[in-house]
Amino acid sequence: MRKMQTILALVLLVSMAGCAALTGGDDGYMTQRDKTKKGAAFGAAGGALLGAILGEGDLDDILKGAALGAGIGAGVGAYMDRQEEKLAEIPGTTVERVGEDMLLVHFESDVLFGVDSARLNSASQSALDEAATVINEFPKTAIISQGHTDSTGSEAHNQTLSERRARSVANYLIGQGVEGGRIASMGYGETHPVASNDDPNGRSLNRRVDLLLKAKAR
Repeated sequence: MRKMQTILALVLLVSMAGCAALTGGDDGYMTQRDKTKKGAAFGAAGGALLGAILGEGDLDDILKGAALGAGIGAGVGAYMDRQEEKLAEIPGTTVERVGEDMLLVHFESDVLFGVDSARLNSASQSALDEAATVINEFPKTAIISQGHTDSTGSEAHNQTLSERRARSVANYLIGQGVEGGRIASMGYGETHPVASNDDPNGRSLNRRVDLLLKAKAR
């Protein structure tokens, strides 16, 4: 239990670093225009923290061998460039480049799930099928499915819902041929908004599932 708490804390710090690097606009939240910006600071922090996770619990098999930090060798940047280009073509997604060797793929939860549900809807299959096709083309990439909610409902409920949604996406990708040893799922509840929860549009942006893709060193 203590190891899993350590893992969760570290991964949350990675995600928090990402939010810090990707925020923008007058209210401090990421705007649509800001979504095109690179997250170099997140890449540096994320690499160090993911390195600390290695050897801890269930994520060890997923992230072991992941390329950490900068200067990881020629070809990794181009390898991630090709994934970024293909993933960006999928409708209903936004792709962020995080440093040299990581991508963060945002899926709007309203595209994937019904209200207060972790059951993937029929409309989600096209986007996830395309994502699985791209992921299968790049086997040297580790994946963490990350679930997020808005602030409607209790924190405990939102945490559980985010975990179930992240797990649903991970399981679907595995069903489409993605190797189970490459992918894990984590839920963050309402703790990492990318927009204000004070209006319907902001809450819609916060209800999302992200895929963190990390290039492996071997």
